[in-house]
Order: sequence, then structure tokens, then C-alpha cells
Amino acid sequence: MFQRTAIALARNPVAGRAMRALAARSSLAGRFVGGADVEAAVRTAARLREAHGIRASLFYLGEYVADPQAIEHNVAQAIGACEALAAAGLDAHVSVDPTAIGYMHSDALGQDNAGRIGMAARRAAGAGRDWLVLDMEDAGILDRTCALHRDLLAAGVPAGLTLQARRRRTPEDLAWAIRQRTALRLVKGAFPERALDHAGRARVDQAYLDAASIMLSREARESGFYPVFGTHDDRLAGAIMALARERGWDPDAFEFEMLYGVRPDWQLALRALGYNVRVYLPFGGDWWPYAIRRVGENPRNAWLLARSLTPDGRYFG
Repeated sequence: MFQRTAIALARNPVAGRAMRALAARSSLAGRFVGGADVEAAVRTAARLREAHGIRASLFYLGEYVADPQAIEHNVAQAIGACEALAAAGLDAHVSVDPTAIGYMHSDALGQDNAGRIGMAARRAAGAGRDWLVLDMEDAGILDRTCALHRDLLAAGVPAGLTLQARRRRTPEDLAWAIRQRTALRLVKGAFPERALDHAGRARVDQAYLDAASIMLSREARESGFYPVFGTHDDRLAGAIMALARERGWDPDAFEFEMLYGVRPDWQLALRALGYNVRVYLPFGGDWWPYAIRRVGENPRNAWLLARSLTPDGRYFG
């Protein structure tokens, strides 16, 4: 119920307008958003790479968009991010929500725009890990997102996908994905659907590890599949590291991904252990849907959100 409420607020335009009015005095963007525009976001990404060896996936803040002009703006921002990252010598790696690039308007428009972004990543490709990664949203768009991923791969676009461990169907989706030369980001999931999901934290955690086991299979390694584990949970990360060692996966053959600004100490610890770390780095001004979804993932984040809206905005004291 808490997550459903958070998602409804993320989509509510009245709430969004009210909260955006607070953005000027909020510290939330400063802590969890990489910059107001692509230039600032790329500077943040470059600083992380140079100082700590941490990679970034840029995400332009904007989702659940039906207006054609707003959709085109979002697409242009993602394409611009690919080009700016490549120009800076960084991975041309961007994440997009299908509902931000046309799927609220029509599947045809969304597919066309995803192809445009993916081709921008391919044109910019250098020696890095250059991908368009499709974020996974609510269950209503799950099949369409998986179909889009398949279509992009068939067209030769460097496309990755996000799957949610909480969904009972995820092992079935993984059975196809691990046979492809693609990247796949595994997350616990922020869009609960009781009829479709595992119930309870312990069961979701176990489902995450079960999915990780599929992603770290010999078949996956031989196909050129690239596993990405999106988690801030050091218990899960520890189990994944042990499993990878047991099965002969080199630390450079997979990566951990976390949200920018969340558990930077753990990010640095993983880098010190020799593992690849990437941060999901949002940029732009429309931070409300992103922020409230973080609250929906974990009710404890509501305190962080509330503190960020105070005049001094300090959270860690």
C-alpha cells in the first residue's frame, strides 16, 4: 500500500507542481541528482570516474509523459547525454524509462525513439561499456518493455534491460536474456503487484539471489551476457561475490550498480575490492517523481525526503 501511494503521487501532476516549487530550496537535488543539465551531469560522471573509478549511467528526469513535445525533449536529452559522455571519454551509457520516450503516446513512437537513442550510443561507442538500458516500470508496461528490448537487439542496437526480482516471472525472462550478448540490470523492484510478485522481504531477497545465480551461470558467461546487480544491500552483494568466485567469473565481467548519492562508502569499498561499480545518475529539474519513487522503495527514505526539504537540508548532521 505504501509503494502504491508513492507511485500514485509520482504520477500526480498537482503534487508534482507543488513539490517542484520547493526545488529551489531543497538539498535533495544536490545530493541525489547529478546536475541540472547534461553538462553538469557529465562533469559529475567524470569526477567519479577520475577520482574513484566509478562509472555512471545518465538518466534524464522525466517519466509518464504523453505530450509529443515533452517526449521529444526527453529523447533529445538522452541523445545529448550519449554524445557528451563520449566526448568526455566516458561510457556512452544512458538509462531511459519507456514512458518518458513515447510509450504513453504510442508503442510505435516509443520504439522509434528508443532506436534513435540506442543508435546514438552505438555511434558514440568507444572502448567503454556503451549501452542504452531500459528501466523497468510498472507491470502494465512489462511485456512491452521486454519486447522493445528484443526488437532493439535484433536491430543491432546496444540495448540492456532491467528486471525486477520481486516478479515471479523473472526467471523465465532471464532464461532468454542470458543467451544474448546484452547487459541486464537486476533490481528488487519498486512497483509491487500482489498477484504477480513474491511476498515479503525474505522471499524477495531469495528471489534476487536465485535470479543472480541464473545470471552467473556458465551459459551466460559463454554467450557474452553482462550481469549488472542493482542493489545497496551488502548482504546480497556478498553472496553474489562469493557465487561469482565459485563459478569462475572475473570481477571485471560484471558490475554492481547503485543510486547516485546512496551508500557512497559501500561503493568505494566495492571498488577497493576490485569490483566494477556504476551509479545511476539522474539529471534535470523534474526530480519529484524520482524522489517519491525512492520513498516508495523504502519507507525509511521518507525521513530523508522530509529533511531534504527543510531550509538547511542537512541529513547526516
